[in-house]
Amino acid sequence: MRTAVPSIHPRFFCRAKRVSRTKRPHKPDLIVLWLLLMSSLFAFARDSVESCPRPLLGSAVQNPAELRSENGVLEVTLHFKYQATLSGQGPPRYCYVTDSGAESPTLRLHPGDRLILHLHNDLPAAILSQAQMPQMPAQRTEQTGCNATMMDGAMTNLHFHGLSVPPTCHQDDVINTMVKPGDDFDYRVTIPPDEPPGLYWYHPHAHGFSERQVQGGASGALIVEGLDKVYPSLANLPERVLVLRDQSLSRVQQLNALPPAWDISINYVPVLYPDFQAAKIEAPAGQKELWRVVNAGADTIFNLQIVADGVPQPVKIVAIDGVPVSGSSPSQDETSIPLPPGSRAEFVVETPAAGQRMQLVTTKWDTGPQGDNDPARPIADIVSSNETTANAKAPEGTASSAKTRTGPASDDVTAIVQRRLYFSQLLPDPREPDASVFYFITVLGQQPEMYRMGQPPNIVVHQGAVEDWTIENRAQEDHVFHIHQIHFRVLAIDGKPVNDGTLRDTIDLPYWDGSGPYPSVKLRMDFSDPNIVGTFLYHCHILKHEDMGMMGVIQVLPPGVPTTTTLQGPAAIGTATLLSIAATVSAKGSASGDPSGAVQFMIDGITAGKPVPVVDGKATLTTSFDTATTHTVTAIYAGDKTYAMSASQPVKLKVTE
Repeated sequence: MRTAVPSIHPRFFCRAKRVSRTKRPHKPDLIVLWLLLMSSLFAFARDSVESCPRPLLGSAVQNPAELRSENGVLEVTLHFKYQATLSGQGPPRYCYVTDSGAESPTLRLHPGDRLILHLHNDLPAAILSQAQMPQMPAQRTEQTGCNATMMDGAMTNLHFHGLSVPPTCHQDDVINTMVKPGDDFDYRVTIPPDEPPGLYWYHPHAHGFSERQVQGGASGALIVEGLDKVYPSLANLPERVLVLRDQSLSRVQQLNALPPAWDISINYVPVLYPDFQAAKIEAPAGQKELWRVVNAGADTIFNLQIVADGVPQPVKIVAIDGVPVSGSSPSQDETSIPLPPGSRAEFVVETPAAGQRMQLVTTKWDTGPQGDNDPARPIADIVSSNETTANAKAPEGTASSAKTRTGPASDDVTAIVQRRLYFSQLLPDPREPDASVFYFITVLGQQPEMYRMGQPPNIVVHQGAVEDWTIENRAQEDHVFHIHQIHFRVLAIDGKPVNDGTLRDTIDLPYWDGSGPYPSVKLRMDFSDPNIVGTFLYHCHILKHEDMGMMGVIQVLPPGVPTTTTLQGPAAIGTATLLSIAATVSAKGSASGDPSGAVQFMIDGITAGKPVPVVDGKATLTTSFDTATTHTVTAIYAGDKTYAMSASQPVKLKVTE
């Protein structure tokens, strides 16, 4: 089946020592001080240059260095570094550097391979005073490793974005893992045998400081091999790995045009306001290439186009967010590729003919009246050359016989639980839009709260559950929903069903314009993978919002004791008559004790009030109706730490005059 990838939204003192007037320093002392100062500056500049080098404006885009697994293992050491920049060098930098000096390498593994990653935190402890966040007091703690209760600006960790690996210590835990400056930490991750082949990425996830570290350039691509086994037409195509990033503006000028919120770069080649000098992609004329693009920006939404002589060119999408699109052949042609922060797209491009002008650009993205300015701008000129800078694909070895995971089917899987979550934010003084904003992602029925380390889970499910989540945006700027450990399928946008043949882990929600229904997406969430048992996060992947609290916690427990839920109540009532309908939750088999937790009542598919606690195995809904009609009532038991969720059969309720 050929499946289109829908466009989801067409829419940063020194205290001087007082010198006594009676004891002024002699001139030789001043000379010595000057020499010491200059020596320190030269040493600072030398060390900075050696930390995180960056290409010059207009440079040719080079593929990142690659590290490939051998005999089923990839072992690598990454040093997490910081470069405090001098005038003219742009904003401060962060990067991952191998022992050999390669910066932010692409990690290439096969399904079933073992990744052993030795992370050294080389950040200076002094960076703490420069990176303190209002909501994250820079408080040191003796705890280390996987029992963190506080983060500060000199700490870091790693998240393997998109991989379905356990959210546990030394694998993909970012809730409690921290690596202090000067410390080493080992990650040991096995790529699941059924992990879909495609583009993933790694980046720091230190709460309160993710935006700063990612914007500084701390990110790299991770590729699970095997995409050409899904699409044989991709075999031996040259590949380009393109990492889009954003950063603080390097030049602040007062121009008539509104400046972008952030500068951008492609494989570290900067594209800076206000000139927007494009990078350069050199390629042989008329060659088909596989481009693997990740939006590793912290805050910028890209809408990519390849434009030739002013006309957007069609490209064939083969994978989104690391998962091949459904079917045995690439999708139909697309001319625009929306990439919110964290998302990835892989597509086939035909390079320009000799003499043809072609550019990779991003079009303007309207993030709303309270959002960032993401204007249209060029990213790279694509020019014909005699040699390619793309990497020809090396042999990938024998294809695994394991079946690739494709996720929940939209038609033949029943979701027991329906949940509704919403993005919202609070601006204390609308007249001061640059003041602190409070960001929330809330489960309907709970109180909006900013995420804090150590908080209990907002959602608890059992492994094996399949749920439908409706995510609403009640804010006047875009937000980007992302969940760790799993992919989801998009079932509906703004209440309208869609036939989306892709699995995603990141999706943009357009801003609410202040009236009418909230923009929404309905997502099928499949928690059946045993790898994901544990506690992990969902959040807005605009990292400023995440750092400021727009994040929640989900706990996936092992399979629970099966239950049944039944409804008891009248078949008919009159209008304005008080209705009591009881849900009884019972454990199947010989389990002892009554289930606890709560029941969510649904009337005509819509949540009826807040979840009702289960007491002695029962939960009761009390309500009334104003008009005569027939309603369908369902009770959904959400489970607890022991008992699995279950849903009642729908019951018809007739309301009469």
